[in-house]
Amino acid sequence: MPPLDRALKKIARLGGGVVLLDGSLIRTRRRTGTENRKNYSGKHKCHGLLVIALTDDKGRLV
Repeated sequence: MPPLDRALKKIARLGGGVVLLDGSLIRTRRRTGTENRKNYSGKHKCHGLLVIALTDDKGRLV
């Protein structure tokens, strides 16, 4: 997956002027040990992984 700046340059090069960025938290089980805290969402008060999608103006994934 390309970094955000490269993806935006690609969209601009292809003539696109609009991008949509959306994310969602996918709930997971709590992990044990020191790895526990980095997967905790204080906003949602649960453990999970953040999934982010970047699409062009026609809804195609970039």
